[in-house]
Amino acid sequence: MKKPKNSRRGLRTICAEIAALHFSETGNVVKLSHATLKRLVDGGLTRDEAHEARSWLMPSEVNVVIDFVVEMADRGFPLSHRRLKEHVDLICRARLGKEFPESGVGVNWTYRFSKKYAERIKISRSRPLEDKRGRAVNPHTNAEYWKILRETLEKYSILPENIYGTDEIGIQTQGGGEREYVFGARRKAAPYQQRSGTWENITVIVTICADGTSTPPAVIFKGKAFQPSWAENNPLNASCVISFIHIN
Repeated sequence: MKKPKNSRRGLRTICAEIAALHFSETGNVVKLSHATLKRLVDGGLTRDEAHEARSWLMPSEVNVVIDFVVEMADRGFPLSHRRLKEHVDLICRARLGKEFPESGVGVNWTYRFSKKYAERIKISRSRPLEDKRGRAVNPHTNAEYWKILRETLEKYSILPENIYGTDEIGIQTQGGGEREYVFGARRKAAPYQQRSGTWENITVIVTICADGTSTPPAVIFKGKAFQPSWAENNPLNASCVISFIHIN
């Protein structure tokens, strides 16, 4: 007597039929466990779900970590295994407190993390800085800088009055203050000339805001070279700072 077509099939039969269908479509042989199927039917967890339940990071934290990894790499400061572990430890410790091990996540955690999310991040050998210096000033790097800047301004809604550009220059005092005529190209500005001088730098720091305003400059003098009279004629209201730190 034949069974009705809509009769209930056993788990072994279902696994065999699915495996045969997969082989006919892909040519790959897979073995399906009827015991695993039964466990899932009874409400059990998949392997990924079980791993996620034991994971230190919550799904939302995983996305934050991956976005941070990608952002730091784009900015030229890719995270090492040690640095990634430090950031993950801070996140977990902030949420779990004393329940989180003092040693942090395991030694191989970062490797497993990169493998699990291989479609979003990867591990590769970094290139030395010297290898990039020759190619640093190019259209691609310039475009990438402005792209990152624009994304940052839009992401955090940074207003022009909160955007500042700062630059500094070191001015070497000249020994005796003498100047002389020298030859240089016609179409270029007056050339620099090396002088021994006193080798004591005066640092000037200027800051301008994106809204067109500016703050008074700051001038840093070496302590023993500073003369109080220099701060008297100060039309820009510059801040005069005296440095007594000697760096070899």
